[in-house]
Amino acid sequence: MQTKEIKQLLEVFLTLQVTKELPRQGFIYSGFKRNEADSVAAHSFNVAAFSYLLARELKSQGIEGIEVNPEKTLKIAVLHDMGESITGDIGTWVKVLAEGKFEEVENKAFKLLVRNLSNKEELVNLFKEYNKLETIEAQIVKLADALDAIAQGINTPGARLEDWKLADKKIIKNKIKNEKLRKIFDESINLLFNRKVTYFRGHINND
Repeated sequence: MQTKEIKQLLEVFLTLQVTKELPRQGFIYSGFKRNEADSVAAHSFNVAAFSYLLARELKSQGIEGIEVNPEKTLKIAVLHDMGESITGDIGTWVKVLAEGKFEEVENKAFKLLVRNLSNKEELVNLFKEYNKLETIEAQIVKLADALDAIAQGINTPGARLEDWKLADKKIIKNKIKNEKLRKIFDESINLLFNRKVTYFRGHINND
């Protein structure tokens, strides 16, 4: 790689550093203290990891009606919030008020971020695919995106979980279009809200 190309790549790298300190705005509206709201970077890691693992499981089970590419799913998950390193995090209800107009702003910000990278068209197309939510891969990432917010809310004593439950209904109805994915999402939030599952604590029982 030439020095110019390394500098262009490092520009993206340094811009993404912002997300380490960028709180997720929607949490503030839902009763979180600033130190309780996770960062965009922390959220993005969990979303990427869960999206990839879920996609792998779905592919290995060969579920009818779900043909998924785990590697593509991972790419979308890694990219899905990168534009926020420029725009900042915008709460869900603000996006609802914007009636889709903010999507254009996010697309422009992401294009600016990757403008000097090779194969930028592929990156931009994957980013747009997530916003359109028409493919299985994009919907898996949206599912993981929502579950991560729910888990953060459940684990924060001062959070107003009613906001999450209302948002969940909108996500199931309007964003996760695949019926089998909707069932997985619905079962997942029921397990989380009813505390039927917890993080690994050295369990011997795998149930």
